Amino acid sequence: MDFILLLKENVTGLRKCSASWDDFQHNAISFVVETNYLEWDTQFPAVAVCEYDNQHRIAEVTDSLYGDPHDYNLDEIVKELVYFRGLSYYTIQLCGPNVVPNENCLKSNFSFYSGLVRSSCKHTFRTCRWNDEIFDCCEYFTELDTELGLCYAINSAQARNNRKKYPMISNRRNGPGNFYIEVYGFVNIYILGEQEVPSLTTLQTDMLQVSPHIHYHRYMAIKEIDNDEEVRDVEISQRNCRFMEENNLDVYHYYSYSACCVQCRKNEHIRFCNCTHHLMPNSLPKEQCNLAGMACLNENYNELAVLKAHWAKRTGLICDCLPSCTETEMFLIKDEKTGIKEDFAAVEFTLERLPSERFKRNVVHGKLDLVVSMGGTAGLFMGASLLSFVEVLYYFFPKALWDTYITRRNAKQIVNVKKTHPLPFIN
Repeated sequence: MDFILLLKENVTGLRKCSASWDDFQHNAISFVVETNYLEWDTQFPAVAVCEYDNQHRIAEVTDSLYGDPHDYNLDEIVKELVYFRGLSYYTIQLCGPNVVPNENCLKSNFSFYSGLVRSSCKHTFRTCRWNDEIFDCCEYFTELDTELGLCYAINSAQARNNRKKYPMISNRRNGPGNFYIEVYGFVNIYILGEQEVPSLTTLQTDMLQVSPHIHYHRYMAIKEIDNDEEVRDVEISQRNCRFMEENNLDVYHYYSYSACCVQCRKNEHIRFCNCTHHLMPNSLPKEQCNLAGMACLNENYNELAVLKAHWAKRTGLICDCLPSCTETEMFLIKDEKTGIKEDFAAVEFTLERLPSERFKRNVVHGKLDLVVSMGGTAGLFMGASLLSFVEVLYYFFPKALWDTYITRRNAKQIVNVKKTHPLPFIN
């Protein structure tokens, strides 16, 4: 009877220890909502400006390269290559591997056109202002390499020069922030977290397509995610997110969900076509596609450009990417558009209100909690403690070895004594 009770206690204790281990592995993190907002300093999101068309500059470049008049289909080829979005219809039709190409077709080094056509920073920005304080746009908007081509970003960790940041802080002293810029040409403006990047799959609510003669005003709200200091000590597989310093990508220096999706797309480019396109960040020249590779990317556009969930049956790209631990959630309140006479676009982003709550990621089942839980269970059901397990190991290994060593040493000493002091011979 005592044996059965002892067995039941041990089984119950083992089940309790197993449950503690399972909680440690799968329920180590909890989310709570914080509302102690009075002393919060809210950082305005990163803003990236990416040109998506420049017909005037394309005409100038093609006239200088091919003369005037020339085959104006070349203008469309240049546009496809400079503002590549995964499709290259004119390039394949006029210069592809299965047709007699135009003598002016480029065979490789397609990024050559991009440097000639895309606008520089000073030809992109006219004015920048934060809460009525004007600052030099090109001092803080720095170059950012994306799969959409060269962009200019402020307060982005992924930019080439990410050390100089403008203090765009909103709090009770300063009030909700207002960011105002005037830009030339046709551009897409992305509102992103510090570590995020513009990509082919950026949500429409996170971007604004602007053109001259229009004043755009977007009202938005922000909800941030904060992390307990102990979260960094929890394994990535347990917390299901990555801090931006925990980077495992080669396209960017810091991790983010969007950067991971770009890496995923690059990997699939190479798997499908053995190359990637010329705008892919941090790609080596030997990895960039020639005309045959561009034709392959064009042919597999649906498989490479559109993301899908792993359970979806439609065509698309499956990327197993974790979210960032510090991502910022943004809410679009409303957009307003009004016409203006000036030959530029005026864009205004306003925080509709200061945040009144934010998410907090806390550790509820850490390593110390696991030790305490298992120790308490062992003490309750088995009459053991952590010291008991150490004693078991001690008796089976160090003590046993030490006892063996002492026994052999004593035996050796006895033999030596007998040799040096033999017993007297009695006749």
